[in-house]
Amino acid sequence: MRIAHHLIRVPSGVFYFRQWVPLDLQAAMGRRFLQTSLRTRDARAAKVYALTLSLRYAEVFAELRGTAMPKPRVDDIVANAPLGAVRPYEMDVDPATLLPTRIRTDGTPQDNQAVLDALQALGNLRVALAQPLPDMSHRLPAATKKPPSVLTLAAAIKLYEEAEAATLKPNTWSQRKRAFASLKAAIGGTTPVAQITREKAGDWAHGLMTQPSSKLKDVPMTKRSAGNAVSHAAQLFAFLAQRGKWMGPNPVKGVVVMTKKEKARRKADGFQWEALDVPALQRVFNPANMAGIRTVHTKWAALIGLFTGARVGEVAQLYLSDFIEEDGIPCIRIATDSDGQSLKTEASRRLVPIHPGLVELGLLERVKELRRQGKERLFDGMRIDGKAGAGNAISKGFGYYLDKLGIKPRRANGIVGFHSLRKTVIQELQGSGLPAERRRAFVGHEPGDDVHESVYMRPWTAGELAELFPGLGWGSWLEFDRLKALLRG
Repeated sequence: MRIAHHLIRVPSGVFYFRQWVPLDLQAAMGRRFLQTSLRTRDARAAKVYALTLSLRYAEVFAELRGTAMPKPRVDDIVANAPLGAVRPYEMDVDPATLLPTRIRTDGTPQDNQAVLDALQALGNLRVALAQPLPDMSHRLPAATKKPPSVLTLAAAIKLYEEAEAATLKPNTWSQRKRAFASLKAAIGGTTPVAQITREKAGDWAHGLMTQPSSKLKDVPMTKRSAGNAVSHAAQLFAFLAQRGKWMGPNPVKGVVVMTKKEKARRKADGFQWEALDVPALQRVFNPANMAGIRTVHTKWAALIGLFTGARVGEVAQLYLSDFIEEDGIPCIRIATDSDGQSLKTEASRRLVPIHPGLVELGLLERVKELRRQGKERLFDGMRIDGKAGAGNAISKGFGYYLDKLGIKPRRANGIVGFHSLRKTVIQELQGSGLPAERRRAFVGHEPGDDVHESVYMRPWTAGELAELFPGLGWGSWLEFDRLKALLRG
């Protein structure tokens, strides 16, 4: 016997109702399928129960989608509930009594027998319909005029903010919040999350690249900027999936992707940091010029950058506890062991030996004095929790200084700033004759693709990294005595 749709029978003979939840409603209902025992071994009764449940769930699904569903007619139930045979005859049934009002056959023995079978099935159905249904109230969602506990996009964003915003860098959260706001404006904050499809996400992303944005002076976003917004928005659905509030593939992830060719073209045509040549460096670190820098932390940060190639954020967030010794060599520990510290990549976590030039300028003396004063950070009075990042104050101060000196990029798409010191150090170390693995470890770059370096090599010691110091030739022209006096003042 063919078992009706939504019915399964377990080895004990009891029938169960089983129905898959539509994909767009799985998150709202919190499950992928519905299953409940019908508490009967009678196939005819089970079909009636299953049909009733199926119609009831169809009504619930319609309410969750915010659409109306017409009430089922009794004759539709009758037509679908019997044994499911395809009949060559025609039969009209009174919905109230479930009795036939007119029967037409072709007069063949087979057709006449089919009519008798149908009449028997209708009789059995009348008996089954008269039986009380099992109590499904604890398994079946109640029908309501408003969708029950549907997670909207606005509510999902609020949930993400409460759980994740505090763990992100201020600047990262600011960008992510803007992406969320843009998605909400395009799709609607009251839209159920379960109804956000990849097509809707794609339309939003397309709009970013074609419609003017007030944030960008009424011009559309570039593909790269739109891709960044998409990456931020995709984090919302990754978070919901972790919480069990989203099922299925991420509808936003990957709707905008930069190809390798596009990345290479952007790198060639886009803005790039420029290293500073020796004449420019001599002007920058001339004591008379550096006296014009208003803050002592910008002066010290520039000198630390010149001898370490460290990123501005790494320098800005240094704690006094990050100044240690290894094998008798004074070192700076670039890490995240203290409040407010963060790293760009895991490779950024490293030990940097302190160049003798920094020792001569009095860096260790400054650390000792600050410890005596009970301070915790090298630049104790400078904020490192701003939205623009820990090194924003230093980066701005050094940028103003370069502009005051008239040091400009050599190319139309070049940039000069604090990061220029990092590029300068890296290019200067190219001539040291020491392997690239050691230079990468010194400045905190990712290991190469070679498994020999990325898997098998141990961390470099402070002594091994200190062998790079002769490659930095600043000592031949820096005026240490005048700079030291300036830093003390």
